[in-house]
Amino acid sequence: MSQTEHKPDPSREESPQEPVTYASPKKRVLAWVGVVYMLAFVGLNIYPFFTGGRYLNGVAPLLFCPGAAGLLVLSVMDLRDPDCIPSRKACMALLAIACVVIFIAGLVLGIPPLLAGLGG
Repeated sequence: MSQTEHKPDPSREESPQEPVTYASPKKRVLAWVGVVYMLAFVGLNIYPFFTGGRYLNGVAPLLFCPGAAGLLVLSVMDLRDPDCIPSRKACMALLAIACVVIFIAGLVLGIPPLLAGLGG
């Protein structure tokens, strides 16, 4: 058996690798909100297969919670930004308060029907 040397192909030049750029924290928050919504919708669509066609009714207020939580995190991130002007900080503070209210209202209105639908 003869050994052949592997020479690099001159037609295939190695291009310099671009540096890796990671997603910003805001994009990561939005991605996690999307993952939570995906899991919620998959769970709501699969639930009837295991319960003989019975759907969970009245759980729509729970669907406000991931969006409100994500918007709350984004507004707090803007509040903590040192370059943020005072008027924007005031708007972000109001938005954060509104998100907390929406999140709590979604939980209060959505958890009892969820527990009733799950048999708890």
